[in-house]
Amino acid sequence: MLLRNDSTLSVSRTPDTESLKADLEKHSTDNVATPEAITTDDLEQFNNPADDSDKQAEFAPADTAYAWIIVACAGFNMMCTLGIVNSFGVFSTYYINYTYPNESAGKIAWIGTVMPLFMLGGAVATGPLTDRFGFRAVSLVGTTICCAALVLASFTSAIWQLVLTQGIMFGMGAACIFSPSVSLPTQWHEKNRPLATGIAVAGSGAGGMIFSVITPKMMESIGHRWTLRALALILLCISGTSGMFYRRRVPVPRNGPSFFAIAKDLRLIIIGLGGFFVNVSYYVPWFYLPTAAIKIGQTRQAANNLVLYMNAGSTAGRVLAA
Repeated sequence: MLLRNDSTLSVSRTPDTESLKADLEKHSTDNVATPEAITTDDLEQFNNPADDSDKQAEFAPADTAYAWIIVACAGFNMMCTLGIVNSFGVFSTYYINYTYPNESAGKIAWIGTVMPLFMLGGAVATGPLTDRFGFRAVSLVGTTICCAALVLASFTSAIWQLVLTQGIMFGMGAACIFSPSVSLPTQWHEKNRPLATGIAVAGSGAGGMIFSVITPKMMESIGHRWTLRALALILLCISGTSGMFYRRRVPVPRNGPSFFAIAKDLRLIIIGLGGFFVNVSYYVPWFYLPTAAIKIGQTRQAANNLVLYMNAGSTAGRVLAA
């Protein structure tokens, strides 16, 4: 219990939590010294460790109407990140046949190769960043990076510049959007978690369908440079608005196992290796199939439609798999 002197305040070595709180409130206006026995653990309940952007929805109930708003926003964000990545075959065909006809297809493919590399590999860094700064802040930063990458790519004049901007820079920004958009719906849903996750990630296929249709039309009418700028504006409006609705439902876990401890789990290693080898071959048809179709005599429209069909199958498969 607390003992009041004329100008000092002392605390017994085994304070009661409720009496400690009451006495602190009672003497809050007094000029008192800091008690030695009041430790960080004693006052932890009075501190809010969450980021300001996540305060309002912390400890909110699961499976509410707002939970489906989170799913919709995550789907829109996936549409603007993975959707653009999945439709890169349209850009690849245009670059090979029109913008850089003297460059090899393998060299141009580096643009699309580093996009998913940095987007998926960047999840190692975006996870801790989300815990530290909140889902909304990380997602909005990713939106800014992606928009800047597309705008900078519109001013390039060499393949290596596109690799740095449309490839690496866009992939890094997409990582900041992709990881929160995958993990946040699982926080807000318990009864329908698989379905919610499936709908959210299906946005990538829907985005691929949309961008594989509008991108070649824009390229024909305004050129590839203004197409990149238009995509940046679309991404800014859709992804920027969606990210504003991101809220954390549960607090950040404290004193949990470290990443290196989890990485030693054999099950995680097997799943990780499986995902790695799947993604090694996953994007090959997305990037090369339209170009191969043109080589065998198909029209550019028919070649681009192949990307549309693959994205349609991807959208349906992600929802049905849930």
